[in-house]
Amino acid sequence: MEQLKVIKKDVLILNILIYLLLSFAFLYLQYAYRFHLSPFSLVYLKKSLELFWYAIIPILFSSWMIWKLHEKSVYFFNFCIFLVSFKVVEGVFIEFNKIIVLALFFYLVISYFLYQLLKEYRGLASLNSRYSSEDLFGPILKKISCVYETEMGAFSGFLTNWDDEGCFIYLSQPLTGLPKEGKIRVEFKGREFIQDGEVVAHSRDLQGLGIKFHKSIKSLNSFNWSEFTELVDELGFKPERLK
Repeated sequence: MEQLKVIKKDVLILNILIYLLLSFAFLYLQYAYRFHLSPFSLVYLKKSLELFWYAIIPILFSSWMIWKLHEKSVYFFNFCIFLVSFKVVEGVFIEFNKIIVLALFFYLVISYFLYQLLKEYRGLASLNSRYSSEDLFGPILKKISCVYETEMGAFSGFLTNWDDEGCFIYLSQPLTGLPKEGKIRVEFKGREFIQDGEVVAHSRDLQGLGIKFHKSIKSLNSFNWSEFTELVDELGFKPERLK
């Protein structure tokens, strides 16, 4: 699957980056608490770079991968949580402390929910093209055609992935510029489905676009995206079955 450039991220990503920094703070504070050190001591603060280098490097690298929304970002997040938890548990085995154990429990609970949210967000259709470079050299057996209408013009293509919140389209020709918002039209089984959305991700060659839909009121004159997904679900159409 092609790694995409994400141009608009959810606030969840920022919260997860802050949480990773707080994970280091948790490791830092529990060590200070165990050894009766002042967390505000400049000596301890400088010494922490030497004490916790094994956590600083993975956290910084994972933060960068999560910010880029790399396809392996969920695994890097899990690794950081495991690393911090392991070092805290290691300290608890050396010297048991109820407060640290309680803090670790809440840390793991929050980490689990953030992991689920990150996994769900990273799995959105608008962030997953579901095609590789090999797919582009051969015809896809079943194509659901679409048109993305923007202020730059109308661009034809076909769907490669979709869900209730967005879709990914592969255009007939690469774009020369990047549109921000537009309207997607899909003709399927004699019906036309229309939905407003914005570009949140794109391929490096600007031929693939990830569209996140806006919430809109149902129009009486046209079918919307929820009706499209309902129809394709009833017919058994899935993104993975297009090839």
